[in-house]
Formats: sequence, C-alpha cells, structure tokens
Amino acid sequence: MSFNPKDISNQMIYLLNNHPHPCHIRDKTSHYLYMNLAMRELLNLPKGVPIEGKGISEIKPDMQGFFEGISQQEKGVIQKETSVSLLITEHFGKDHRIQPCIFDIHPFFNQSGQLIGTMAEARQCQFFSPLEYIQGKSPKTLTTQLPNTMFTQRELELIFYFYHTVSQREVAEVLNLSHRTVDNKLRGIDEKMGVFNQEGFKKYVEERGLNKVIPDHLLTSSIKLID
Repeated sequence: MSFNPKDISNQMIYLLNNHPHPCHIRDKTSHYLYMNLAMRELLNLPKGVPIEGKGISEIKPDMQGFFEGISQQEKGVIQKETSVSLLITEHFGKDHRIQPCIFDIHPFFNQSGQLIGTMAEARQCQFFSPLEYIQGKSPKTLTTQLPNTMFTQRELELIFYFYHTVSQREVAEVLNLSHRTVDNKLRGIDEKMGVFNQEGFKKYVEERGLNKVIPDHLLTSSIKLID
C-alpha cells in the first residue's frame, strides 16, 4: 500500500507530534506511515532515520522477531475494527533497559473514512494493588534502576520480596537459600535501615522509592493481551 500524505490530517500530525506518549501509525501490512519523536526515543531510533513505508525489520532488525507478535495483534484490530491493549515487556530506550509498557492499538481511518491501518499509543505501565487502592495511594511505575548504592543487588532483591509480603520460607525456596541465610540477610537489611519492625521497614522502603524497584532478571521479554 503506497503512502498518501492526505491519509493523515495535518491536525492529527500536529496532535501526535506534541503528544507526550510514544505514538505511531502503521498500514495494513504493518509498515510505518508515521512515528512521533517519543516513539523514536522508545525504540532508540535516531531522529533523521526515515520510517515511511518501512517495516520494523528494516529500521530495527534486532527487534524484528519480537514485534511479529504485535503485527499479529494488528491484523485482529483491522479485521474486527476494534481496539486492543497489550502489556509489552522489552528492552526500550537508549539505555536498552527492560521495562513493561502498555500499547493501546486502535483501527486508523483516513479522512474519507477508509480503514488504512492501525494507530498505537505506548505508555509506561503503572502498578496498583487493591490494598494500595483502599489505602488511597497512587499507582507507581516500576524501575530496574537502582535509586542508591547502600544495598547490594541481592539485598534489593530481598527487599522486593519482603515488601510484597512474600514469606521467608518462600523467598528461601525461590532463591535457593537456607531459611537461616535469608533470616540473617533480612536482619542485616534492617540494621542498615535502622528499623525494628515491619511497619518501619515499609515506611523506609516507600520513603526512599525502593518499592518501585524490581530486579531486572524477574522481567522477561513478552507480549500479553490485556483483557
């Protein structure tokens, strides 16, 4: 399908150019018609690289296999003329850091009302537990970047599990450690924090943003349909 500039209105381009979230428009064969700067940054594409009429394999060969899953979902969007939301975990950005994002994919119609492809908007995934909702807390965006250097990688991993109320026995099984080793490490973490109970532990973790840290080895590249 050849690209006709009139397929995308100037108003749409203006809105997407200034949109804070990554957005792109692709035709029925998953070739790009448009991509805003935020999407280029998410895919780590230099600003001047041409994208019109190209597939992901031509502009990001290293992501070709992964984005085949998105192409399959786009076919369903086009066939049913209905939107889908995908939870996509992949290495994004210039730091090539693995992170979960939500891609909302919609049917895209030109100014004549003809379905010509799909439009996608991506945003960082925010997490919100039922308990946090009841307590009136705000959703948070998880990160694999370490907010400080006081704790080791292993300690941050233990903090992640204990903050989310995983028992010492379960943590020992997951990490293949003895219960005594886990208990000793937890005591060492409490000493570093200067806390003496679960309430103090949770307060320390939340005040320093450690509740937003997830060990990157727990994240794997995936595409999941959000019901």
